[in-house]
Amino acid sequence: PVDFTFTTPELILNIIRPLIDANSLPALLSLSTISSTFLQTIRTSETFWKELCHQRWKEKWGFHRRWEEALKHYDVFNECQEARDSRVTFWRQRYFEQEQDATRQSISPRELHLLTFDFRFWIGQPTVVDERIVVKSGLLQSASKNIRFLNNEEEHQVVEEGNEDWFSYRGALTGHPCREPGIEWFMNESSIIQWGFRPNLWPKGEIRRTELWGWEIRNPNVVMRAIDPLPSSDDDDATEEGNDLNNNSDDRLWKDLIDSLENVPMRNAPEVNGYPVTAELPRSFFDFVHT
Repeated sequence: PVDFTFTTPELILNIIRPLIDANSLPALLSLSTISSTFLQTIRTSETFWKELCHQRWKEKWGFHRRWEEALKHYDVFNECQEARDSRVTFWRQRYFEQEQDATRQSISPRELHLLTFDFRFWIGQPTVVDERIVVKSGLLQSASKNIRFLNNEEEHQVVEEGNEDWFSYRGALTGHPCREPGIEWFMNESSIIQWGFRPNLWPKGEIRRTELWGWEIRNPNVVMRAIDPLPSSDDDDATEEGNDLNNNSDDRLWKDLIDSLENVPMRNAPEVNGYPVTAELPRSFFDFVHT
């Protein structure tokens, strides 16, 4: 279990800041004068930490499932006399566990299999703007919203030790825009992934976390982002305040990339009408291809 000891009121203020808006923040600066007894109360308050978890998670990818799972585990925690008698604050521990997990950059084959991805090309279709050829961003339109990395006994294999191939796991990929059967995926322990038709696979890609705690797969040609899983039940407490957040809307899932689009000259492209051919690409694309 993760254990944190609060030593300063400033740290408490940093943690509760997501719960307050700018207008109420000055009033809370008086926290510097509160007693150690109050700090201890905050530190061990299930109500406080549950609310903090909700406020922190509700705008993150995976909110519904994360909240549902936490509620179920809390019920189990309360049913255990030994847990109730311990000094563990369930929601406080859960908060820091999720913060730590959000930094994880590797994914297991089982977790990958459970996700469905929205697939988009970096480069879209060319258009004419003021006599200039501009290649529109492929990020503006989904090529497929049903990409799956199958992982079952028939379609997934763990590569045996001693195999000279670079990958550790393999399986079948479905939902690809080309709509041809037989596409396979291959992944190593570092979550480097590649897919296509053997032996001529498409370029290798990497799996990484987004700022919203979602999963992204990108290579020089395409980028995929995991679609936020829906709540398991509309009647569950998990939907109480999360229904107003359309975490799977295109604006939300792709906002950071679309907002950072830049019009840049394409390499090795001839000039047209005296102007270079340009393409709309996000800044992070250049950071990725240059690494």
